[in-house]
Amino acid sequence: MSRSTRLARALAYGGLGAALAARPRDVVAGVCGPPEPPAWLVRVLGVRQLAQELVVLAAPTRAVLLAAAATDALHAASMVGAALIWPEYRRAALTSAGVAATAATAAAGAVSAARR
Repeated sequence: MSRSTRLARALAYGGLGAALAARPRDVVAGVCGPPEPPAWLVRVLGVRQLAQELVVLAAPTRAVLLAAAATDALHAASMVGAALIWPEYRRAALTSAGVAATAATAAAGAVSAARR
């Protein structure tokens, strides 16, 4: 993964994580609308996203990228489950699932590109 690609990824996904951690209600309300999941939960997920992207930025090895892809894929799957269990938060959960699936695909693609 090139340095510019790493930086773009960190800014996109890490920036989203930082925004979710700092202003969970504002971000969720602006992106998904009401009802909003508990702010503490959104904040925890934002911190996880930010920490993960900082690790990817600092050490973009194959193992780190695969771990990031797996973490994001698991998060996406868990959000689909959350949408089924808590239908009142369906929009927020499916939005989170979509972002996580995109991040997982980007990380997996970076691993594939590095092998070429």
